[in-house]
Amino acid sequence: MKEFTAIIPAAGKGVRLLPYTAHMPKTMISVAGKPILGHILDQVEGLGIKKVVFIVGYKKETIVEFVTAQYPHLQSVFVEQPEPKGLGHAIYLAKEYVSGPCFILLGDTIVDGDLKPLVFGGRNAVGIRAVSDPSRFGIVELKNGRIVSFEEKPEHPKSNLAIIGAYAFLDSAQLFGALKEVIRSGKTVKNEIQLTDALSVLLNAGVEIAPVEMNDWFDCGTVEVLLQTNRLLLDRHHRVPAQLAQQNQIRPPCWIADGVCAKNCVLGPYVSIAYDAQLTDCSLQDAIIGPQTKLHKKTAVHAVLDKYNS
Repeated sequence: MKEFTAIIPAAGKGVRLLPYTAHMPKTMISVAGKPILGHILDQVEGLGIKKVVFIVGYKKETIVEFVTAQYPHLQSVFVEQPEPKGLGHAIYLAKEYVSGPCFILLGDTIVDGDLKPLVFGGRNAVGIRAVSDPSRFGIVELKNGRIVSFEEKPEHPKSNLAIIGAYAFLDSAQLFGALKEVIRSGKTVKNEIQLTDALSVLLNAGVEIAPVEMNDWFDCGTVEVLLQTNRLLLDRHHRVPAQLAQQNQIRPPCWIADGVCAKNCVLGPYVSIAYDAQLTDCSLQDAIIGPQTKLHKKTAVHAVLDKYNS
């Protein structure tokens, strides 16, 4: 079998995260010391995938600079989505650069769990997870363990099994053909071309798509979810340079990048600070501090700060 190509849609602005996304796309907001996209690419690398097609749009240069600098060994392709026409449209734009099997992981989604059974299970697959508010998500309906229908943000959901934003297809040509059919039909949901409609086309054509239940996932589209994700990751990875630990009071877990300057601060628990931030006389907990932020005599609880609004 040919090697998988990853497709990462990352064109969105992240309106719900304003003002933090005023100067960067939401996938570049830092969580646990690195951009969301960095965590995603670490997962892609862990799968052994070497080629990644990024669908970019808003502030695309930020993504291009980050990927080329931090992941130069990847075979990266950047495709622009000039207008926000939906996830289905974004995926379809990758058709000229993908052949054979493909893996799709949304650019604002961090999956908690092993993705290998989904990607390398030898079948078309979609990651799912039971949720309490299914009307907010794409939903699958199961019968005898098999997917029998897909719905996008239904008013009256047939199940509580949400699609987590991770997909694997053995033949990308089938997927692009289904997306082309949806685009030709003119069907949209809230004026957007939906990937779930293409999945329905495949299902109706007799193409089986297997459900793979995942531990959890984090759709990092709100400040609350960003902080929740930050806490989860910090519970697993505590990192503080020795010099900073001597100059400040640290309450684990925290993640502090190299190049951070902090003096006379109380940091933690659950504080992540990205590169080149400068903090003096601050008391922070449950906070995400973005790169190159400058803070002096600040107290922040439940905060997400970047260099543009500090």
